[in-house]
Amino acid sequence: MAERPKRPGPIYDRVIRPVVEGDFEAFATLLDIPVHQPAVFLPGSFEDQSWQTDLLVRTGPEQLLHMEYMRTPEADMAARMTSYRGQIMLKHPGMRLTQVAIVLGNGRLKSRDDPDAGFRLGLRTIYLRELDPALLLSRPGLAPLAVLSRGTQEERGHHLAATLDLIGRQPAHRRSVLAWAAMTLAPITLDRSTIERIRKENTMTVNDVADFYSEIDFGIELQQRGRQEGTAKVLLALLHSRFGDQAGLPELADRLARTGDDAAAVMAINAATKPEDVVLAL
Repeated sequence: MAERPKRPGPIYDRVIRPVVEGDFEAFATLLDIPVHQPAVFLPGSFEDQSWQTDLLVRTGPEQLLHMEYMRTPEADMAARMTSYRGQIMLKHPGMRLTQVAIVLGNGRLKSRDDPDAGFRLGLRTIYLRELDPALLLSRPGLAPLAVLSRGTQEERGHHLAATLDLIGRQPAHRRSVLAWAAMTLAPITLDRSTIERIRKENTMTVNDVADFYSEIDFGIELQQRGRQEGTAKVLLALLHSRFGDQAGLPELADRLARTGDDAAAVMAINAATKPEDVVLAL
């Protein structure tokens, strides 16, 4: 099997998974996936550790759902989904498998079906840019995706503002996850100045994103170590999560910490596609 191409830190995998787990019923309804038992989230790793599914869920006694999220489909995505199918069926023999690819940004996933040869992968592809924002804003668990849905730049700004307003009315334990997701996904479709304006109008979001970071591993470690050099350590952990292990990240974290605007630094990291773009975004 070909080695899975290395990607930057799996930021979208990590941001969407807790949102899906928090309201799987909403996603099952969106995808028109029948659920015949309480959803069971399964490990997505295989013996070859270079392969890791974004989400694998048991939705019935003999039914599995596999989802992959991508900003833009890579040329080999259909082939990778075929390889995923083989790995999953070997690990879970006798199960029926539904595969869904969710495209967050631009691009189209090329089909590899070959009806003349009798081959049909059966892969479903959801393009969020084609969905009705009202559908996504109808459920808090789907709302962070609304900024990626159908509309002009101005309309998507309104979608983000509506999302943050809806999130602000959720229980505290859900607000932090949903706010983190919304602010991480927003740079896919909106420019930084628009996001920054909306962020300043919704101070709840900044606080709840900070609450989320305080709950995950590196945030807990910071609390244990105290506040000395805390901001730089949080930013370094986020840089590693976004870009993987690359040279120069500690120096970049220190530089970002010295700006004194933690929220802007987090936004810049999430908006960048490579480390050198982070400072340019500030």
